[in-house]
Amino acid sequence: MATTKDHQEELTNAERELRDADVAALKHLLAAARRQIPPATAGDTPAAAVARSSPLGRLLGPISGRWAAIGAVAWVALLGIGIAVEPPPANPNVVDPWFVEALGMVVLTAVVGTFAGFWLRRRWSLAASLLASGLLVVSTVACPMSGHHTLGAWWAVQLGCGLGLAATSILGLRRG
Repeated sequence: MATTKDHQEELTNAERELRDADVAALKHLLAAARRQIPPATAGDTPAAAVARSSPLGRLLGPISGRWAAIGAVAWVALLGIGIAVEPPPANPNVVDPWFVEALGMVVLTAVVGTFAGFWLRRRWSLAASLLASGLLVVSTVACPMSGHHTLGAWWAVQLGCGLGLAATSILGLRRG
């Protein structure tokens, strides 16, 4: 620790002065960094610049609270309607094949991820919503084909709910 004023100034000035090699290295680093950063537009935030840089960066970006609420309400309402109109199975004793169980697990995981993303207000929640709603549409179409249910009016309602969820997800990805 410096005890005199002269000694203290000598120590602080030595730390502040950069050598020519240090200055040249800093200029080189700054020039390299400027080449990698895209030019910012007026009113741009760093998050917006990253979101434009790659598709993955765009998925990591935020969505508005409005779109998170629209997505959550759409899922609760349309999934509830789709489940409510589904009749009992035509043959309840038939064991579902393994891939039907796997599809159900993927849909459940995607729906949980969707709601977690809505809570965090992230754009990837809409991508997870699109995946889950697409799988719901596939399972709705495949259900009467497999003999699990007979075709009826419930099928059109459930298909409409799945397509409505897919449309909401696509619209949210475009606008949200």
